[in-house]
Amino acid sequence: MSDTKNRDDIRAAITDLDRELVDLIAKRGDLVEEILEAKAESGLPVRDREREQSVLKGAIERGKSQGVPPELIEALFHGLFEASIQRQRTRFDGMRDEDLNEATVAYLGGPGSYSHIAAQRIFERRNASVVPAPKRDFIGIFRAVESGEVDYGVIPIENTTTGSINEVYDLLLAGRAKIAGEFLLRVDHCLIGRSSGLGRVTRVYGHPQALAQSRRWLAGHPEIESHMASSSTRALERLLEDDDTAGVIAGADAARLFGFDVLEHGVGDHEQNITRFIVIARELKKPTREVECKTSMMFTTRDTPGALVDALMGFRDGGINLVKLESRPIPGNPWEEMFIMDVEGHIDDKIIIDAMTVLEEHTREIKHLGCYASDAIDNVSVAE
Repeated sequence: MSDTKNRDDIRAAITDLDRELVDLIAKRGDLVEEILEAKAESGLPVRDREREQSVLKGAIERGKSQGVPPELIEALFHGLFEASIQRQRTRFDGMRDEDLNEATVAYLGGPGSYSHIAAQRIFERRNASVVPAPKRDFIGIFRAVESGEVDYGVIPIENTTTGSINEVYDLLLAGRAKIAGEFLLRVDHCLIGRSSGLGRVTRVYGHPQALAQSRRWLAGHPEIESHMASSSTRALERLLEDDDTAGVIAGADAARLFGFDVLEHGVGDHEQNITRFIVIARELKKPTREVECKTSMMFTTRDTPGALVDALMGFRDGGINLVKLESRPIPGNPWEEMFIMDVEGHIDDKIIIDAMTVLEEHTREIKHLGCYASDAIDNVSVAE
């Protein structure tokens, strides 16, 4: 009896500490909100990487002295930093609208697609519900945005495994829609089916991208035939129509949504499989300069030796990070190239303006694709 009572007392003490921990996290969040207000009023950047580094280093040292593993401290504080950054984006990015409680959003596929999941998460950050407007193809999304049928479009533009989606860039370059935001979705391809297990699966359905990103797993299971579906949603619908010897390669969220089981996690070729989604809109609302931003553009250089190097000198001299620089053929102009570029910084920052002045001197054409809050979150590391 005494042992049971002792265990109950210890559990009660742990519960009290857990509640106190949650209360302290909430209190920390309130203080972060006050700092955001103060920095916004003074015009200072809201993210301070040196401060993050110092806080994490101090926490790790304090944890070591009390026997707390550094990995646990890092995971906890990275979570706190990420929550703070999400507050910053919600407050300061160009999609912020005090009256926005729902948004009509076009995306590829239907329920259970990665685009559907991305759209839900993007607007959850803004406390807005999504009124879905699923489309069959990328051009349908652009047309819906440009015609005013929807408020926003959410569309994948590149993947760490399969690279850029050229059709999306072509539509951006040809159309009037601009990039209003971005979202990075970590993709964990799973084998989805019924609870009978992997051993009975003889065929799988999947979107071509999902199948392409799972080639190694499929090659290791030659007994399983793969069948392409027009979308992840259609693949899941085919599974509804099929028996327990069929499966789908999709995400765990899709399995939960359709009531299927995850038979195997991690069937994708790479652990770091991240899809970058962009949010497109008719009218570009630039984020405030307090939040970390990206500026995207297309340009073509003059037909002179070293034109590309000369065009980029302003970015080098300004210490501006080029997040992406990719060449593309110019349709109808054989052997001529255009360049797609994403840079870190706000389009109204002086160093960006100065760099763009240099760029203009060595280019024939520049098209701005958008200035928006960056979704890249860099884990703070402490060098020993």
